[in-house]
Amino acid sequence: MSKKLIAGTLMGMGLFLSSLSAVAADNLFKSYAYGAPLSSFKEAKGYYDCSDEVGGVARCLDDVDFIGHKFTAALIFSGSKLVMFSLFSPFDNDLHATALGSIAKTFKLTSLSDGKSLLDVVQASATAKNQEELTSKVDIYETRALNGDTLTYTFYEGVEQNKGYRNMSSQLSALPDNVRAAELILTGEGADSALIIRFSFPKLQANKAAEAAMKPVEAF
Repeated sequence: MSKKLIAGTLMGMGLFLSSLSAVAADNLFKSYAYGAPLSSFKEAKGYYDCSDEVGGVARCLDDVDFIGHKFTAALIFSGSKLVMFSLFSPFDNDLHATALGSIAKTFKLTSLSDGKSLLDVVQASATAKNQEELTSKVDIYETRALNGDTLTYTFYEGVEQNKGYRNMSSQLSALPDNVRAAELILTGEGADSALIIRFSFPKLQANKAAEAAMKPVEAF
């Protein structure tokens, strides 16, 4: 299936602007709050157990509306608390373009990855001589990745423009702990091609992991 090159085109048009609006109550997606208990997502409300398909503890919900399209939502839990919200759909070129454009209205592109390598867009932006050079570098990477099996676009919300970040690591460290990430993932080939939009709070999860690692080990 042909996948159109989009990221570099959008960058060249100057559309990768970010909003500084805060996320109410640390919501992952719309009213789905980070840390919501697993017990809230019951079969009577349309949720079903999809742990085997998704991996880990998960609940799914069909026909979720977003950007004028129907998705299957997958809610991922850790310690019986909601930590990630994903939207799944068969791949479509128009959906790909619409999803990228919609995410870019409130998030800023940070990286592209093909699963084997990563393009640090923040670093590329800091070292590029001009916008044309940056757009070309993104275009080249995106074109190569689209010919493979997987391409992941990673965005962060609330990123201020022209802050002089050296790379994506320095950008992330400067952002608040409740910064929301959005990942647009294209995966598979032909009839098996899928588009996934994944929302998370990476710094909150990293902090939890660090706290757990510091707890004393129980004697046994």
